[in-house]
Amino acid sequence: MITDSVIKEIYKKFGKPHKNREDLQLDYFMQLLISNHHIKLEPDEVILEDLEEFNPFRRFLIRSINAVLEFDKMIAFVFANHILFLGKEDNQMRVHIKPARKRSLLDKILGR
Repeated sequence: MITDSVIKEIYKKFGKPHKNREDLQLDYFMQLLISNHHIKLEPDEVILEDLEEFNPFRRFLIRSINAVLEFDKMIAFVFANHILFLGKEDNQMRVHIKPARKRSLLDKILGR
């Protein structure tokens, strides 16, 4: 089960982009997802053909993926500011947007 604490840990652990494309194992995860999602792997990007053309989650650059994680019923594509969850057993898609960092009074004064 994917809880808030698990999501916080994902953002903490995978805060930086991957160093090597092979570490992502995209071919393996595409095979798990292709039966329920119309997903296409291009040389530089991943395209979710199920979604409308103007959906911001339809296509994303491979270089912007921090990690790809496998859970019981979901595959998670981790980015710096959001996580895209795709179902392994159905065509379900969920997006978690990372909450904005709370700014301290000093940050507000200094404009950070």
